[in-house]
Amino acid sequence: MRRLGPVLFAFLLAGAGLAIPAAPTASAATARAADPVTLSEFSPETPTRADQTITIAGAVTGIPQSFVRVQVRYAAGRPFASRADIAAYVTGQTIFTNSWRTKVQSTQLDGTGKLPFTISVSPAELSITQPGVYPLEVEAVDGATGQVVGVERTFLTYVPKGTAVKPTRLALALPLTAQPKRADDQTFLDDDLFGDGRLNNLLALATATDETATWFVDGSVLDDAQRVSRPYYLEGTAKDGLAQGAEWVTSLRSALADNPVMAMPYADADLGAIVHNGLDTTTPTALLVGSFATNQLLKVGSATTSTVWPVGGVIDRDTLDALAVNGVDTVLLAQAAVPPEATAARAGSAGVVDTVSGPVIVQTADPVLSGLLGTDGRAAGATVAARQRYIAETAMNGLTANRAAPLIAMPSNHLWNPDPTFMTALLKPLPWVRDVPLASIRPAKNAPVGDLVYPAQARQQELRKSYMNGVRRLARTAEVAMALPTSGQRTYDRAVLRLTSASWRGGKKAPEFAKQVNSSIVKQMDRVFIVGADDPFAVAGTNGRILVTVRNTLRENVNFNLEVRSRDPDQLQVDAAGGVFVEKQAEVQAGKAGTYEIPVVVPADHGQAKFDVQLLTADGRKYGKPTEIVISATGYTGIALVIVGVAVTIMLAAVVLRLLRRHQRKDPVFPAPVQMPMEQEEPQGA
Repeated sequence: MRRLGPVLFAFLLAGAGLAIPAAPTASAATARAADPVTLSEFSPETPTRADQTITIAGAVTGIPQSFVRVQVRYAAGRPFASRADIAAYVTGQTIFTNSWRTKVQSTQLDGTGKLPFTISVSPAELSITQPGVYPLEVEAVDGATGQVVGVERTFLTYVPKGTAVKPTRLALALPLTAQPKRADDQTFLDDDLFGDGRLNNLLALATATDETATWFVDGSVLDDAQRVSRPYYLEGTAKDGLAQGAEWVTSLRSALADNPVMAMPYADADLGAIVHNGLDTTTPTALLVGSFATNQLLKVGSATTSTVWPVGGVIDRDTLDALAVNGVDTVLLAQAAVPPEATAARAGSAGVVDTVSGPVIVQTADPVLSGLLGTDGRAAGATVAARQRYIAETAMNGLTANRAAPLIAMPSNHLWNPDPTFMTALLKPLPWVRDVPLASIRPAKNAPVGDLVYPAQARQQELRKSYMNGVRRLARTAEVAMALPTSGQRTYDRAVLRLTSASWRGGKKAPEFAKQVNSSIVKQMDRVFIVGADDPFAVAGTNGRILVTVRNTLRENVNFNLEVRSRDPDQLQVDAAGGVFVEKQAEVQAGKAGTYEIPVVVPADHGQAKFDVQLLTADGRKYGKPTEIVISATGYTGIALVIVGVAVTIMLAAVVLRLLRRHQRKDPVFPAPVQMPMEQEEPQGA
């Protein structure tokens, strides 16, 4: 492990121009303050000689001025036989100690209700002569009544030199994601991306962790951090870019240069909600965009979504099938997601599940070690308690009769906020622990997992059906908006994916984000429109032609179909098959307008007729609502067409101006957009 001290952590962040993570809040620092007994030192962590002195320091918290004594309870000559014994001991379900010694005689707590203490023991004093993991309880006993007022259950792992402890292969999986901050490309709905120090903590941890640790990186976070370094909008107000964002991405790129990196589905998409609500194309898009964004900004080129770590570490058959169809060959799950009898669950490593696309590897994380990663390291006594448990669990795994099972550790919450100093202390190297990449944990032969466990609670925690239905409708509108520009840019894919983020679960912010995305899409579509729709046309004679002008104010060319039909064919008909005029594959250049002649017939002497003009995508989808135009028909002889209105005036004026300026300057040339599967800035007015 690359171990870095707090001073170096601060230097790294300051050197990158980033804010140093804030000091722990009062609530975090006192999270364990109610614990009557906490330990601040246990040294050495793993004694190797029977006569070696072990120093244990801590504090008792209780009623000010009351008297307590401190004693230790231990199991003379009786080490734990299994990791199951350790679990039963920690929960207090089984009593394993059989002896006790008083270490601090009755002493009065101070005016704040505190009594610091330092005690010494040795393995020999506790009748420990054989290698193993032993229970060790530090108790606070009421000085007057003799009742136990508090206990800290810890461990004494005794490994004399020469002890054969089978090496435990340990794979560490760490997530790096955050709740999305942007609606469309340039619109942020809040500016607290770095406000809570969480991303800085993750950066510091990425700098410190072993090069074998596998990081699951969400490209949406990288996108937001990179984008905030350029001018953006917040609640309609223009904001200057923050250099901190790009610097953070650069520092993370350097920190993870030698680590295995897996790309998360973009925005840590709620895959279960997506599949269960029929957003069929969203799953492959989330995988593709997630991989592309992570590789592009980390510049690694090897970050794939072949291994998926679903939110909560659980998945059902339908979602697994959807992933397998799209190239996922491994899923990382919590141990509770597989049946207890499954080989993978017992081994804490990997098994195989059959899907519609063949077998998929199921890696299962160890619940105890994973729980330790989620410890609030800022709480009193947390570091020593977690470290001694980590030592005990890994040693016990290697002291069993059989070959040590490989273990996987992962935080249970993708949105965790680690304390880098605590994590460094927790994961300090041990002689019997061998850090390995996650990909090296493979299933043993004949290790079927069987069915998967997806509890009703997990289904209830998914993004709601009503919300996902709204996302589906918005996604369809976005598809239409992206269909006209000839560049083929997938401008709104990432915006829609951000709406499917699992980070919205249980919150109230998502509808506001959806509203902003919808507003952006509508504005985009409104920039390709029918000119002068509110002004009446007049046609004289028995037939003639009317002009329909389509203006494109985008910065790129558009391609569309145009459909015109009469609502009042008795007054005025479209002279085309079926009474519908269709102009296919019409193209209007960026910032320009296109005019189309529509043949009409006047069957009556006079009257007004309303026409619907509809823009369509190349595959026939409606581009917005139809535009209504009104045409007046009169029965004069001859064939004539008079077009009246602001639209024609504007068009003729533009022609005259163009002729006058033809020899003065050239028309502006708009560069052809480059097609890339990445998010683009929202187009501005031409």
